[in-house]
Amino acid sequence: MPTMNELEVKTGRRVEDIRTGLLALEQDNYITWEDKSDTRHIVIIEGWERGQIKPMSAGDASRYFTEH
Repeated sequence: MPTMNELEVKTGRRVEDIRTGLLALEQDNYITWEDKSDTRHIVIIEGWERGQIKPMSAGDASRYFTEH
């Protein structure tokens, strides 16, 4: 996995934009990124694993009812 600096240089985007994109990928279950201190902790999820149920975190239930 490229470093945040490498992603910034290669994409021409700001770190904040890259982080936002990675968080969206995590939310959509394309990646997992438990330790967000470094991109080396990102795990790409294979297509057949995306359909598996992911345990909800503490704020998921209230966020579901306020956003949907």
